[in-house]
Amino acid sequence: MKNLNLALIVACVTAICLNAEVLTKTAEISLGGKKVGKIEVLTPVEVIAKEGAKAKISVKGAVSGNYIAQIQRSVKNAEIFTVFDDENEANFKKIKEVEDDYGEIWYEVEGTYEIAADALGNDANTLYKQAQQKYEEACSPCHRLHEPNSFTAAQWPGNLQGMIESGFVALDETDLNLIVKYLQHNAKAVE
Repeated sequence: MKNLNLALIVACVTAICLNAEVLTKTAEISLGGKKVGKIEVLTPVEVIAKEGAKAKISVKGAVSGNYIAQIQRSVKNAEIFTVFDDENEANFKKIKEVEDDYGEIWYEVEGTYEIAADALGNDANTLYKQAQQKYEEACSPCHRLHEPNSFTAAQWPGNLQGMIESGFVALDETDLNLIVKYLQHNAKAVE
């Protein structure tokens, strides 16, 4: 619960200080009017402009030099922000090259995209509460719930996918993405 409160405080401070918002649902992203991929629910973004039903946003994160089809939170935090339809360096701007502990090359990146304005919101708290409730409802009938900080952000997606593939739980993609993001935002830090 302490991690949830900390995540909420960080999300609120970020939203207030940086004109930041979060995605209230997974949405398509476009560059110059062409769809290039999707951005995941609860991804923090900076809103550059809003015009009617469209918004221009900025996303910052990290991209692996070996797999440039997604932006994740950071080199050490595998929370996925965007997933691109193809591996194309034109989908983002490289800011800085970084080498991880294993000698792999990563890039700190920023991407500017157009999205549907109705996918934006600044109330992460409501989404966290929905996700927590869905997590409790889906997982507690079979076993004692794992605390969100029982696993790292990289481990949570596989753990939940394993339960789905084994037939222990049925979650649609929307609920699964929301639960995964809630758990990742409250996950154990990678040291």
